Amino acid sequence: MPLFPRHSPVNLAFASLVFSCLCGSAGLFAQATGASAPAPRRLDVFEYRIAGVQRLTPLEVETALYPFLGEARTAEDVEGARAALEKAYQAKGYQTVVVQVPAQQVTDGAVYLQVIEGKVGRLRVRGSRYYDLDAIKEKAPSLAEGEVPDFNAVTRDIVALNQSPDRRVTPALRAGVVPGTVDIDLNVEDTLPLHGSLELNNRHSADTKPLRLNGSLTYNNLWQLEHSAGLSFQIAPQRLDDAEVFSAWYLARLPDSPVSLLIQGVKQDSNVSTLGTFDVAGRGDIVGIQAIISLGGSESFSHSLSIGIDYKHYDQTLTVTGDPDDIATPVTYWPLGLNYSLTSFGKKATTQLNAGLNFHVRGLGSDPEEFDARRYGADGSYIYFRGDLSQTRELGGDWQLYGTVMGQLASQPLVSGEQFGAGGLGTVRGYLESEALGDNGIAFSAELRAPPLTLGKRLDEWRFYVFAEWAGLTLRDPLPDQDSRFQLASIGAGTRLKFREHYNGSLDFGLPLLSEGRTDRYEPRLTFRLWAEF
Repeated sequence: MPLFPRHSPVNLAFASLVFSCLCGSAGLFAQATGASAPAPRRLDVFEYRIAGVQRLTPLEVETALYPFLGEARTAEDVEGARAALEKAYQAKGYQTVVVQVPAQQVTDGAVYLQVIEGKVGRLRVRGSRYYDLDAIKEKAPSLAEGEVPDFNAVTRDIVALNQSPDRRVTPALRAGVVPGTVDIDLNVEDTLPLHGSLELNNRHSADTKPLRLNGSLTYNNLWQLEHSAGLSFQIAPQRLDDAEVFSAWYLARLPDSPVSLLIQGVKQDSNVSTLGTFDVAGRGDIVGIQAIISLGGSESFSHSLSIGIDYKHYDQTLTVTGDPDDIATPVTYWPLGLNYSLTSFGKKATTQLNAGLNFHVRGLGSDPEEFDARRYGADGSYIYFRGDLSQTRELGGDWQLYGTVMGQLASQPLVSGEQFGAGGLGTVRGYLESEALGDNGIAFSAELRAPPLTLGKRLDEWRFYVFAEWAGLTLRDPLPDQDSRFQLASIGAGTRLKFREHYNGSLDFGLPLLSEGRTDRYEPRLTFRLWAEF
């Protein structure tokens, strides 16, 4: 039935793929044109009759071909119609579709077009050593055998497959063994999904020994379901009472779903002195569950949303100098969190954004009096926003500029576990870790990185950099005579290196510009990290 009959609606006639040898439009009109003809012969084209269309709607076909209907048309117009229909397929991601103009005589104003929707003949996975072959195929439904591949969906599937740091999947296409099909190989480069690290540093808080020893071990493909599990610890090797923290987590990726479930637990035991004449002894337990929802993405960005609830219990005693009786201030609560994360990869910049709301409803956990005993003015009903934005930008000549801003805004006084901390390697270098705590806070950091040095094959990268950092914090409803505003600022320089792929080190020299806590103005501090990873 005609596709575009005069003075009537579009009526598509579909046909099966029957051509094994296709002819181009150059031979469309065997007698219409010739080398000796002074001008191309013109024909009336009132309809296009198409065989093989399955992935486009009648309206999409009509929109593509309508401009090429009419009187006094040439072979170039028919070629334009062919190209337009092929382009309509490509716009929807169907890159394996070919539109051909069979050799024909046009006598009744109808031109025939043949569409070959190239389907996947064979899909094979090559090179995978640690990941199940069928599982990889299942994670690429856009490339299923017998289907016309939608390359918009293919891109999403490949990006999802490559989320694992231990696996890189690259599709390769070639003409299929069966005419009119394509065969696809998913070439896999993978490594053992077992990772570990061991680190020694001097990131410590006031009145504690300087050294910290951290370790972690993770496996990322449990049960061939790509579930992950991990263990980690932190201790103060010079005096264990200063810091003992142990944690474990399990991440389960739900099949055929963008949702993953994360379960984690933390056990901490410490004995530090941070309140002048008060010795603060603290033990704590945290258990949490989160649903992490992947919101999709592409090769240039990815983003996700997480929703979770934690159980937090802290035991703490206050010992006042000269008072033989300890004051117990335990607190238990169930905070809820909603967080959004975005990572964008540009040609010259990588940007990361994290933003979240954390809140707790009065009545879940400890009574308001217990919260007030832990922190004056706190009653267990709070909400706060916390976020950070960072970017690494290439400046040319291998120079880099890194900048970050982070902050928190709270509705009421918070217990220490929810406060914003500033000071140390993660915020303002030159100060002790979490030298100041506040209910509200903001911090800025800028770092200019010199081009990397490479000294032989064993040294992977060695960079030097300079930095400037600042943070400001405030307390809500402070006690009488209690400081309610804190400022930290520093400048400095440092270096980071990586060699033999597994060994890393960093050294930061920070010069405080303001006195805060136990740190005096212009009292420089060196912070180091040495770690190995596999």
